Amino acid sequence: MTESSVPLWQDGPYRPRAPLQGVARADVCVVGAGVGGLATARRLLDAGLSVVVLERSAVASGASGRNGGFFLAGAAPMYHETRDRWGRERAAAVHAATLAAQREMLEVADAVGARSCFRVDGLLRLAVDEEEADDVRVHARALAEDGFPGSLVAGEDLPGPLARPERAGLVSPHDGTVHPVRWLRALAGALEARGLRVFEHSPVTGPPTPDGDGVRVRTAAGEVRCDRAVVAVDGDLAALVPAASAVRPRRLNMLATAPVGRAVLPMPVYARHGHEYAHQTADGRIALGGFSDLDGAASWTDRAEVSGPVQARLDRWLVEELRVDIPVTHRWAGVVGFAEDPLPRCGPVPGTDGRVLALGGYNGTGHVQAWVASRVVADLVTTGASASADLYAPVDA
Repeated sequence: MTESSVPLWQDGPYRPRAPLQGVARADVCVVGAGVGGLATARRLLDAGLSVVVLERSAVASGASGRNGGFFLAGAAPMYHETRDRWGRERAAAVHAATLAAQREMLEVADAVGARSCFRVDGLLRLAVDEEEADDVRVHARALAEDGFPGSLVAGEDLPGPLARPERAGLVSPHDGTVHPVRWLRALAGALEARGLRVFEHSPVTGPPTPDGDGVRVRTAAGEVRCDRAVVAVDGDLAALVPAASAVRPRRLNMLATAPVGRAVLPMPVYARHGHEYAHQTADGRIALGGFSDLDGAASWTDRAEVSGPVQARLDRWLVEELRVDIPVTHRWAGVVGFAEDPLPRCGPVPGTDGRVLALGGYNGTGHVQAWVASRVVADLVTTGASASADLYAPVDA
């Protein structure tokens, strides 16, 4: 069987949109047509503003369409770790904001005819050994202390291929999976029906530049003149917003199998402190990613090229953990933004008088966090303030 390097989510017919030619004018130009960019555009349209979106390739072709297909609340670290890092108040506020974002995303998906792209079956955080099992119990206790859902599962009650006496699991009932490309392309189409203009294959050639009372955003074949610009990218954030140099591009590897023909995983799984992540798609495939720590220094790159050693280790995990020995049909990598904190960046870009804003750097958990960040940025554009502005780090932190 021939393996495809196209991400599973993007492997389907698609009619591209035209690139930008000449000059376009709008109240706001959004750079990036992933979840952060489209969510921001939606909120700005709601406020009555005219919006142009510039996309380097195609809608949901970057990190938003090269990920694992997870739909998760919370930040990148586990909840008890965020309390230790950021303090209990901020950790709880971020977690609560992502839970609210999940609910809103499902409502929007229903409105644009994309609710079937989501499967909310819960998420199993799997401890692969006794040491991690202790950490899972601490994690569960922290969630319970702050009133958030989560239930422990004993080793033998774990899903069939994952059950071991020494293991433990934590189920988050509000989490699940998403077909990210179908969902975001449905959202883009619905927003275009409301007046959004999306230009694909229009890579921005440099940072948006304040010009007079507005901003210019240039591409190879045109430019957008606008009052405000929003850079809504993840792995490429620092390339377009040098002040966000704390966010570094990192590749993550994924694969997908042919349909298995039997139920293997009743819900998505995070294992080994989230290093490995897998779920079974609606058509029976296993989508699996992980072992970025095995990739080491080579993972810090802006090139979405798969790692042979990582892919080989993912192959072994399929057999050893899931007992699945079936052909792999897709292998790909995605580039996402990582910061050491690890807080997303969100807010005005220094030196632009608030005319350029940015969001990104989600440490591999961007689908829901980008939705939260879009609200912060849209509030700043429309009113100059946001009650949630302190959730994430400033762009130059």
